[in-house]
Amino acid sequence: MATCLIHIRITFHRLNAPMSISDEGIIEDEDPLPPQRVTIQDFQFIKVLGKGCMGKVLLVRHLRTSRLLALKAISKEWVITQSEVEHTRMERNILTTIAHIRHPFLVKLHHSFQDASQLFLVLDYHVGGDLATQLAKFTRFTPDRARLYTAEIVLGLQELHRLGILYRDLKPENILLAADGHIILTDFGLSKQFTPGINNDDHRTRTFCGTAEYLSPELLRGEDYAFAVDFWSLGTILYEMLTGVTPFWADTHAEMYNRIVEDPLEFPEDFEPVTANFISGLLQRDPANRLGAGPEGPITIRSHPYFDTLSWSEVFYKRTRPPYVPLVRSETDFSNFDRDFLEMTPRLSPPNEDALLTQSVQQAFHGYSY
Repeated sequence: MATCLIHIRITFHRLNAPMSISDEGIIEDEDPLPPQRVTIQDFQFIKVLGKGCMGKVLLVRHLRTSRLLALKAISKEWVITQSEVEHTRMERNILTTIAHIRHPFLVKLHHSFQDASQLFLVLDYHVGGDLATQLAKFTRFTPDRARLYTAEIVLGLQELHRLGILYRDLKPENILLAADGHIILTDFGLSKQFTPGINNDDHRTRTFCGTAEYLSPELLRGEDYAFAVDFWSLGTILYEMLTGVTPFWADTHAEMYNRIVEDPLEFPEDFEPVTANFISGLLQRDPANRLGAGPEGPITIRSHPYFDTLSWSEVFYKRTRPPYVPLVRSETDFSNFDRDFLEMTPRLSPPNEDALLTQSVQQAFHGYSY
């Protein structure tokens, strides 16, 4: 299968080194310590946080350090039968790229490893769940809460784009909420990292993938697309955070796609004008005119009056007090996660004995460990 999967809207939860400021203003590691090799025996399984067709996400405790982490287990059989080897390796490579920088709003990979039947990613665990769960709980967010999340997402997206990474699946399920009330972008299973050394504005792709509500018009029209698709998704999410529904919602995917491509953008009567202007800029159907896109995009989007009450340096260093901090009693408070998953037995899915992978097939996963 040459194209990514369209994700149906379901919740799929999920060394310190000296630092310096790079020319781009991003904090980076200097000589990061090499991670210690691990195996599945190094972790105690505690809870299932999420489950999907490709595997599951478990809360685990690292036995040596007692630290709680999220373990993403991916079935090799699924990867092979769904022709997802390239995307699976791409996710691992993107996570290792991000692991070498210190960005406050991008998930941290600690280890990647494998056994005969599964691939494993060991990531930071965030007790606040994700924004999909928060929206289910609150329906909509206050303007200040939505504004801070949007600013933090912008900084995360701009760092990904600087690294040549096209996210392609920005949605509430992939925006985690940390215990301190700040957000973390996660899940790069549908992302693409372009070859370094090429001007970012020249990068294009046309793979049809993403999650229905957040797909951009150019992607739906089958056109070549680039980083601007991520800003369309951001506009859709901000609209949803403030109103409780995506701007072009419909009961079927076909109707939703038609609405995204053709329908005018409408706001509730009492919608704040500056915010409406900002969202309208993000939801420009012509990607060349979309807010955030192009060489001047980073400056243009951060200069919009929507962010006038924020200081970008304060946002980056997480010195802006979040309007909402999740109420958790302990690091094992699971009130922000789906009860159906939590009630599952925390164990790895057994391999299919009829689908034992040959040595030549296993070669597809050579070099996966980190």
